[in-house]
Amino acid sequence: MSDLNKDFKIVLLVVAGFLITGFLIFIGFNVNFKPIELKSELPNQISIEKAEATKAQARIYGYVQNSNENNLSGKFIRVSVFNNNNENVETKYLKIENLEKNERKLFKAWFNQKKVKSYSVDIVDSEN
Repeated sequence: MSDLNKDFKIVLLVVAGFLITGFLIFIGFNVNFKPIELKSELPNQISIEKAEATKAQARIYGYVQNSNENNLSGKFIRVSVFNNNNENVETKYLKIENLEKNERKLFKAWFNQKKVKSYSVDIVDSEN
């Protein structure tokens, strides 16, 4: 019986160590992200949940929602990031696909750019 108790404690310690390690890794990767500011007005059908950057990268999470009046299927979300000098350092185009009427869908944009301070989000018809 004591061997079973000892084995259970070892398994419990391994699981606890795994959970603590995962938590510390999550904190380590996310502690340096700071919010960045929106440069222009958002389109009505877009909402931003999180826009933040470190010294070396930026990430923007948001939702796009289709409406009865303006069908977005086949269009693109243009996400641009800007540096301290207000220069566009990178732009990504995310295609809106399989979006039903009044459906809400998550989009994510990651950028490997240094010193990102602001961003803009638009809906465009093509990648040009």
